[in-house]
Amino acid sequence: MTAPGPTPAPAGERCAVCGGELAERVCPNTVCRLPDRSFSRLYTVSEDADATWDVVFRFKYGGERHLADDLGAMLVTFLREHAAELRRFEVRTTTALYTGPEAHRLWDYLEVIVDAAGRIDPDRSFETGVITKVRPTGRFLGIGVEERRAIAEGELRAALRVPDPRRVEGRRVLVLDDAYSEGFTLREMARALREAGATEVAGLVFARRKGT
Repeated sequence: MTAPGPTPAPAGERCAVCGGELAERVCPNTVCRLPDRSFSRLYTVSEDADATWDVVFRFKYGGERHLADDLGAMLVTFLREHAAELRRFEVRTTTALYTGPEAHRLWDYLEVIVDAAGRIDPDRSFETGVITKVRPTGRFLGIGVEERRAIAEGELRAALRVPDPRRVEGRRVLVLDDAYSEGFTLREMARALREAGATEVAGLVFARRKGT
């Protein structure tokens, strides 16, 4: 199958942080409105959120691991098309995932995707292990905004590590994740990387999803 390709954002007022559509001139994503969000902005591979999330979901939860090649190809296409804008990021890495013995998921799905992207185009490769997660934390799926924020600012913040700050010190970092809803996870990744010396952190996701 062919994964959906990058599509232009629809016309209308958009959030200056995440690029999502505004509701009554306000971004519905909580973290975009916070003064201490820690990341500069969010890039999105595809504006076709439903179709793209379907591919991500089938890969991540449905066992269709061959879809890593499709997602890797989507990622490479986006990076090539936006090479001039993204050139300032000296470090490209992935969101920290815990895959230890107590993990909900024992494989790093983001690493599989960037490995596929690197095989397609070595110049678009990502570093892994720049930021790590040392223990499992509460899951965001199916809970409210304030509960997700509490997990992010508590358990997740305490579980993040930057093992070698020299990899990010004085550098701009682009962090890949599968999706963006409220932005709490990206905020914590950016916070940890900034504390380790990164001068800027931005996010890159396959799709924006409305928070629930």
